[in-house]
Amino acid sequence: MFILGIILIIAGIGCAGYGFMQNNSLEAQFTSIMSSGTANPGTMFIVIGVILLVVGKKKN
Repeated sequence: MFILGIILIIAGIGCAGYGFMQNNSLEAQFTSIMSSGTANPGTMFIVIGVILLVVGKKKN
């Protein structure tokens, strides 16, 4: 379980990082969500990355 937790944490960091790179900034992401109700392309990667980080932390 320890190895799985580490793998999930690394995958979460990579996924969230990729999502932030696609959005270019948190301000652009929040502006998009607040004004039009739609998310930028990287938002899904950020959400998946955070979920993987939380699950990976629980496995350790």
